Order: sequence, then structure tokens, then C-alpha cells
Amino acid sequence: MQYCNRTNRANHSGFIFIELIVVTSVMVIIFGALFLSFQFTLELMATTRAKLSALSLANDRMEYYRSLPYDSVGVVAGFPAGTIPQTSLLTLNGLDFNERVRVDYVDDPADDIAGVDGNGIVTDYKQIRLEYTWSIGGDTKELSLSSYIVPRAMETDVGGGTVRINVLDADSALLTGASVRLFSASTTFAYDVTNPTTAAGSALFAVPADSGYQVEVTANIAGRQYSTASTYVATTSNPNPVVGPFAVLEADVSTLTFQIGELSDFAIKAMSALVEDSVLEVFSDISGIASSTGTTAVSGGDLQLRDSSGVYDLQGRVFLNPVTPATLAQWEVVRLVSDLPSNTNYVVQLYTGDALTAYTLIPDSNLPGNTAGFTDTLIDLSGLDPVLYPAVSVGLTLMTTDSAVTPRIGEIEVYWRESVTNRSGFTLDVRGNKIIGTDSASAPIYKTVRSVTADAGGNATLVDLEFDAYTVTSTAGADLAAACASHPVVHRAGIDSSVALLYVPDAAYTVRVSVSDGLARSIPGVSVRLQRSGYDVMQTTNTCGQTFFTGGLTDAADYRLVVSAPGFATQTIDPFTVSNDVTSTIILIP
Repeated sequence: MQYCNRTNRANHSGFIFIELIVVTSVMVIIFGALFLSFQFTLELMATTRAKLSALSLANDRMEYYRSLPYDSVGVVAGFPAGTIPQTSLLTLNGLDFNERVRVDYVDDPADDIAGVDGNGIVTDYKQIRLEYTWSIGGDTKELSLSSYIVPRAMETDVGGGTVRINVLDADSALLTGASVRLFSASTTFAYDVTNPTTAAGSALFAVPADSGYQVEVTANIAGRQYSTASTYVATTSNPNPVVGPFAVLEADVSTLTFQIGELSDFAIKAMSALVEDSVLEVFSDISGIASSTGTTAVSGGDLQLRDSSGVYDLQGRVFLNPVTPATLAQWEVVRLVSDLPSNTNYVVQLYTGDALTAYTLIPDSNLPGNTAGFTDTLIDLSGLDPVLYPAVSVGLTLMTTDSAVTPRIGEIEVYWRESVTNRSGFTLDVRGNKIIGTDSASAPIYKTVRSVTADAGGNATLVDLEFDAYTVTSTAGADLAAACASHPVVHRAGIDSSVALLYVPDAAYTVRVSVSDGLARSIPGVSVRLQRSGYDVMQTTNTCGQTFFTGGLTDAADYRLVVSAPGFATQTIDPFTVSNDVTSTIILIP
């Protein structure tokens, strides 16, 4: 028994020694790692500090070199010659830095024409490169910095300056490949050079210092012709040009910016009468519904999903009664009034057929977007062929992902045009908003003023018109009662536009009200009420969101105009002034 105890004590002592060795080894490893980590951190801090010092030094030196006169930016005993030493030893924060300076001339491709320098001068500007090396911890580090040094004027053989012409497209983006002609009205020398704009959207010209320079900008890119913009010389017809000839000073840069856009056609249709109609479903009952999946219901004047003890079905579909106009010249628009809580939506699709003959979806080739369906409150049907589709049925799918809420549709109205009476031989003046100057009375002189006469169908087309907002007026003095889509007409670059204008006999006082939403879309079916003592008339807007008041109006400033529509906040203008022909644009907010 005693023997066993002695053995256990010996074994126990042995284990204590081994444990001591293990613990010591672990501590050595840990403290060794900590020491190496601390050493690495110190070296990293020193390296970072040195690099920051080099960067600070490089920036300071570069700013100094950039402040030198252009002719002084060069190296001593080198080319281009200047006042800067090629090598220097500099000290900052206790570290020595070796500086090496290199200066080179740069031939900018901006003045190249077909790979050849446009003016034969290749020393356009200079590039300066600073290189710094230093030693830390036995290692050599390096850093470099470069910059362009540009003279105030472009390179030239004579005492002159630079003309920079920037060209933008209709979207105000830089335009590459535009043709810029710079010519001089001066009698002291002849200058007439045309250069293309570069990828930077600019054309550069090195010219003698003088006055009377003029610019003409246009473009023909990939066969697409652009409008022309230019400076204008003062004449008796334009005594005060907005942009006239300009001077170029020696060692200076004259910069002008012009905007041009693709030309496109502008079609006008003149009318003397327009007859429209619509069918409205307000869901006062289910009589307007031709068929249903059974998971929808009409409640409180709204179409909604079926409610089963407070739980709504997740989806339901209905088809409204077919819309079959007795007289149809053109489909116009579908208007909806909806209330969509979170997690709810609807989809509208147009079909042919009915509940008896089955419904056939109108393909996207005839009504783009119809396969996926429409989720907007205004659906354009104007492209739908009335001959192929003399009748349509509205299919409506309601859906929710939350059975506690349902979408609600308050109204659906389908609009169409029944007939149009054209104005043949009707002469119209068309004027753009762009101004090129003012006359002696400070009245604006417009860039585009044209006159057109409608043919037998009431049609007239202005070909190759530049982008602008155009106002069309009748030379016969008739009043404009409606303009579809809008007036003045916004004619966009590269996109053919059209407008249908309804003119009625002239009256002394008229009011044309245009109503649109926040997206500038015309809203049909809006109630517009114009009233004052002895006058109270309420009308609804047509498919172009307009209504026209004429007859019984007087010159007065105490009218009241009230504009209201389901789903929108009512707009009131009080007082509202009537004087001659008044146009008022109202934007309704949901």
C-alpha cells in the first residue's frame, strides 16, 4: 500500500513538470506573435507616414510648378527648356526624398483632321511628371504624379487666341461629330474653317486676335440631319441679335455653346367640328358586369374582391358589357378611378367577343402591352384599329396579397371619337418659341415663323422642323376650342409629332381649360365649372383633357373656376379673370 502511494506521488510530480513545459511554450508563442504583430504595426505606421509625406510633398511641388508661367514650365538643361531642375533632394518630416522631374510636349488629337494636325502645330500643351523615391527599413519606395499644363490660349504661330465651340444635342448631352464653321466678318483677314466636334462635344480653333468672328453649327450623323444654330449679324430686321459676332483676344479663350437636334416632321389637322362619346360604368349595381369569376362584388359604388366574413378573396376577374359604338371613327382612351391600399392592384385588358361567344384577347401587335395588361388610370386606345375592332370588352382583374384589404374600382369610362369635320383650305401661322433677337421696340424676334394651308382633308405638314414649342394660330381669326394632344405643341427632336386643332367662329371672350395630372397626361371626364353673377356653366373635359367656354362671357375679373374629378383634389381659382381669349392649365393632384 505504501509502495502504491509513492508511485502515485512520482507520477503526479511528472505531470506537473510536463504541464509547466506546455504552458511555457504556449506563452512563448503568444508573446512572440504579439511582438511580431507590434513590430509589423510600427513598420506599417512608418511606411504609411512616409507615403503620406511623399504625397503631400508631391502635391505641394505640383501646385508650385503649375503656378509658374507657361514658358517657365520645363527642365534646366533639357527640353522643353525651363527653370525646373531635373533632379532634387528634398526633406520632409525627417525623411529624404529624391525628386525627378520630366516635362514633355503633348499633341492633342482634338485638332486632328483625318489623323493630321489641323493647324500643323503639335506642341499643343505640356505634361509634367514628378517621380519621388525614398528608403525606409532598407526598402526603396516610389510615388509619381502627373498633370497637364495648358496655356490660356491654344498653340499658335502668331499672336492670337483660341475659340472653343461646345455643341449639345436636344437632351443637353455633348454631341460628337457636329460640324462647326468658324468664319470672320473682319476685313483685316479672311478666315473660314470648319471643324468637327470631338468626343468632348467641342471644336477648337487657333485664330488671330480680332473681332467679328461668327459661328454656324449643324450636323448630319448616320444620315440624320440636325437643326442649325448660329450667331447673327445685326440687320434692320434683327437689330439686336441674342448671339452676335464676337471678338478673340490675344492669349485668351472665347467659348460659346450651341444646342441642336435632329429634324422631324410636324403634322397639323384642322377641324371645324369634333364629335366624341363615351360609356361610363359607376358600379352602382352589377348590371354593367357581363361575366365574373364569382370572387368579386359590387359594394358602396365600388367594384371590389368578394368579402367572406371580413376575409377578401385574393383574386377575381370581371368582364364589363361590350362597348359597341353606333358610330366609330377612332378609339381614344380608357379612364379608371381606383383606390389601391397597400398590397393590392388591378390589371386591365381589352378583348373582343362577349360572354356568349367567348372572349379573345386583343394581341400586342394591335394594342401594345395588352398581353401583360395595364395598371394605369389612363389607357391609350388611339392606336387600336376601329375597322378591325368595332367593339371591345374591358376585362378587369383585381388582386391582393393581404386578405384583410381589397382594391376598389369606382369608375371605368371608355371614350371614342364619332366624327370629324375637316377645315380645308384653312391657313395657319406656326411660330416657335426660340428667339434670335429683339426689334427696336424690344419685342422678340422668333427663329421659326411659317405659314401652312390645310389640304382637302384638313391636313398640313411642316417637314424637317427643329425641336421647339410651337404655337399655331388662325389667320382667319377663328378661336381655338381644342388641341389634341396639347397646345402649344412640344415638338421633340427626331420624333415626328402631330396635333389636331378644333377651330370655331371667333367670339370676343372665350376660356379654354386644359386639365392634366402630375405626369402631364390629359384627363378626360373632369368637371369644370365657370361662374359669376349671372353666369354659371359646368362642362366636362374631352379626351384631350380640355373644355371650351364661349358665348355669354364678359370682360371681368370676378369669375370663379372650379375643377374637380373623382380621385383628385378639387382645384379652385377665385377670382378668375376673363379678358379676350384665355387659356388656363390646371394640374390635378391625386
